[in-house]
This record gives sequence, C-alpha cells and structure tokens, in this order.
Amino acid sequence: MKNRMSNLACNLSRLRRDKGLTLEEVADRVGATRQAVGKWETGESTPDLAHAAALAEFYGTGYPSARSSCET
Repeated sequence: MKNRMSNLACNLSRLRRDKGLTLEEVADRVGATRQAVGKWETGESTPDLAHAAALAEFYGTGYPSARSSCET
C-alpha cells in the first residue's frame, strides 16, 4: 500500500469537503456505503466503474479529472 494518498483518493476527499458533505451524504447519493466512500477517500480501495461514474456525475467532473494531480 502506498504511504501517500492517490490522486483519486485525495481529490474525492477534497471534492466532498469543498461541498460540505459527510461521507454518508455522498454514499447515499452514489448508492454506496459510508465505509466504502471512506475507503475510496483514503486510498484503501477504489470505486468500481459504476460508482466512479456516479461520483463523476454527482461532483460534476469527469473521471479523468478526478484522477488528475491533487492540489490541497
């Protein structure tokens, strides 16, 4: 496992925080569990294609944009 968060994990966390949402709120909107969203944001796992598409639509970004370098 990497020591630092992946770009995807970092960006998912940043996007959620920027919108002032909880893990549970995001999970409800994309059809996942709070635990799954938390793992995606820490880089412990990655969303499957269906959830990645739901996240991209929810946040109004494309999947490649979510994977681009993370700036905090």
